[in-house]
Amino acid sequence: MRSIRGQVCLTILGLSGLTGSSAFAETAPVVAVNREIGLSITGSFQDALSSDTTSYVGTTYTSTGRARSYESGWNSDSRRIGWTPGFRADSSVMFDAFGISNLYASAQFGLQDGQRNYKYHFASHATASAPYTFRFGGKDDAKATSTRGEIGKGFLLLSQSLLLTPFAQGGYLSNGFDNFGDFGSFFVGAGLKADYALTSRLVLRGRFGWAAVLKSHTGYDYGLSSSAHSLWQGGLGVDYRMTQHLHLTAGGDYSYTHRAQADASTTNTSNSIGIYSWGSLPHFQNHSSSLSNDVTLHAGLAYQF
Repeated sequence: MRSIRGQVCLTILGLSGLTGSSAFAETAPVVAVNREIGLSITGSFQDALSSDTTSYVGTTYTSTGRARSYESGWNSDSRRIGWTPGFRADSSVMFDAFGISNLYASAQFGLQDGQRNYKYHFASHATASAPYTFRFGGKDDAKATSTRGEIGKGFLLLSQSLLLTPFAQGGYLSNGFDNFGDFGSFFVGAGLKADYALTSRLVLRGRFGWAAVLKSHTGYDYGLSSSAHSLWQGGLGVDYRMTQHLHLTAGGDYSYTHRAQADASTTNTSNSIGIYSWGSLPHFQNHSSSLSNDVTLHAGLAYQF
């Protein structure tokens, strides 16, 4: 937990050093909402599906030298669905430097810790063996963290009531059952933010992003390599200025990811067990995929500097 607390502190304070009292004059509301440090409570809903199929095909030989074909395999399916509570810390800054206006940078850290409904089904088969299957389900621990950073450039339009900010992003996602870091993935990508001032106090905020997930845990260690897959993001929110510095924030974010299928094959040398002599296992195949739909609702306070 010490590392998580450290990430939160870096998220809240890391960008504040970029700001200075001389750097910001009276600004448009759409720019002001990008100069905040905030803390929110969150509720996150996830519907995640995964499947994995593995098969062996080879030849065995009895002690008399008789050849027999051999095949075995198994498949599993799981689903994780439900809500978990958490919190989110945000820090963003927009400033002018080197003759360039409205340069943008932000950092965000989120944490979820609760329980979701988990369902799992497993089935296996093998030559000369009866099929085997089992299933279980129930409540299971669900832990996750999200760390993200963005840099970009804002463009003021419509008499400074609309701000469009293209950005580049990168970060790290982790999730697990008993621990926060059981599985983890780095991602890099780009996106577009839009802020529109409905009034001098109320700003409507939108965000669309895409990222490539660079690393994914496949669940088995057979030399499998999982190609990069896409992470799609979208969000809507509002920012209401209650006082000169204190803002009320709320909104929702959606993300979708689908991991591409992973295949592998290998050849094992001959071996012997009991009266059987294994000639070879020339074909080993694995097919796995997963997809996840995530919705996060958030509400909190932010301080405008």
